[in-house]
Amino acid sequence: MTSWLLPMLLPLLLSGPTAVQPAPPTCYSRMLSLSREITADFQSLQATEPSELCVKYLPRLYLDIHNYCVLAKLRDFVAWPQCWKVAQVDALKDKVRKLYTIMNSFCRRDLVFLSDDCNALEYPIPVTTILPDRQG
Repeated sequence: MTSWLLPMLLPLLLSGPTAVQPAPPTCYSRMLSLSREITADFQSLQATEPSELCVKYLPRLYLDIHNYCVLAKLRDFVAWPQCWKVAQVDALKDKVRKLYTIMNSFCRRDLVFLSDDCNALEYPIPVTTILPDRQG
């Protein structure tokens, strides 16, 4: 290549698309991200000083999409009769309803349940990292 051609091509190469578009979300990735978002929103709601007393008595909402009992958990949360006028709870119920619909309709064939332990959704085991014992 001649030396005058490189300076002319360099701006063209740098101005092209810089990022590769990510793949569209799969059913599994959408369910997983929405369940994590719901769990985080619920924990945030519980951590703040509630404007309504009913927020303290909402059913626990720890979600594991690999546990068959999560479908009943989602259904029960949406049907919870208290807090129907609290905006944050309504928004959370909308997300829960969306996740239930995705799991029960659109992504039903993609689901693989690894457990049916309903107690695990009530009292989740905290995740800990155990470093391997290095013996040398």
